[in-house]
Amino acid sequence: MTGPAAPLRMPGRLRAALVFVFLQALLNGVFGIFAQLEIARWVDHGQDPAGVLYLVEFLSYIFAAGLLASGIAILLGYDWGRWALLACEVLSAIGGLINLVSGSPQALVGLVLAGLVVTTLFQEQVKAWFEAKAAQRRGAAGPAAPHPGSAI
Repeated sequence: MTGPAAPLRMPGRLRAALVFVFLQALLNGVFGIFAQLEIARWVDHGQDPAGVLYLVEFLSYIFAAGLLASGIAILLGYDWGRWALLACEVLSAIGGLINLVSGSPQALVGLVLAGLVVTTLFQEQVKAWFEAKAAQRRGAAGPAAPHPGSAI
């Protein structure tokens, strides 16, 4: 008789990358709030807010939700979270490149963070951890294995 399987330990670099992901989600949420406050300020002064403010607000909240959902999925060991996070980071990197070309050097920080997260998602150790988590879930959810020597 065997006891319950020991929980698989998440690779350290993936844990560090998730800290950055949750920080990105928090910052995107804050940027969305700032855009929302700016829109309210324009409206209070009888002005029509620029359409780009609505876009910034919407995209900030969407990215915050996407980063948060994929980060939680990764914490739980679901591989789809890795692919959703990859999509968010690639879109974030494209936005960062546009900002960098537009003359915003602080966009370089976001590009470096996105690069670190993306490279982490494709490390062999990280991919193996996701495969092991999937196998662990299949083993727990699947039918019980027959005991040795029993008839099937």
